[in-house]
Amino acid sequence: MPIQTHQISLQGLSGGIFWTVMIAVVFYALGFATVGWEHSGRWWTGLWMTCNSGETYYSKEDWFKATQAMITIGLILLVASLITIFLYMFIHSLSLSKTALIKAFTILAFLAVVFMVIGFIIFGAKHKYDLNWSFVFCVIGAVFCFIAAILAIFQMKQSNVV
Repeated sequence: MPIQTHQISLQGLSGGIFWTVMIAVVFYALGFATVGWEHSGRWWTGLWMTCNSGETYYSKEDWFKATQAMITIGLILLVASLITIFLYMFIHSLSLSKTALIKAFTILAFLAVVFMVIGFIIFGAKHKYDLNWSFVFCVIGAVFCFIAAILAIFQMKQSNVV
C-alpha cells in the first residue's frame, strides 16, 4: 500500500477546496436568509416568509416545508463540510487522520449538494412566479460546493487515498 502524503497549502489544491467551500457558504447563506426566492409585483418570497408592502406572511404548505427542510439540511451539511476542511487544513495535532478528514469532507459535501438539489427541485416544481436572486445565490452556493467535492476527489488521488 502506497504511503499517503497530504500536500496542504492555501495556494495548492487543498487551498482551492477551502476557498471554494468558503465561497459556497457565503452565497448559500445569503440566499438562505433573504426573501428573494420568488418575486411578483410587490410580493417577495423567501424560505421563511413572504413580504408585501410591510406585511409578512408565513407559508404552511407541505411542499414549502419540505423545501425548507431540504435546504436547511443542505446548509447544515455545508457548514459541517466547512468545519471538516478547516480541520484538515489548519489543525495538525488532531487525533483524526488527514485521510479520514478529507474522506469525511467529500461525503459531507456531496450529501449537502444532494439535499440542496432536492430542495431546488421541490421549490422549482411548485413555485408560482419568477424565481429571483436569493434562489440563484443558493444554486451558485450548491455549484461551488459540488466543485469543492470534485476537487477533494483530486486531492485524495494526489495523496494516494483512492
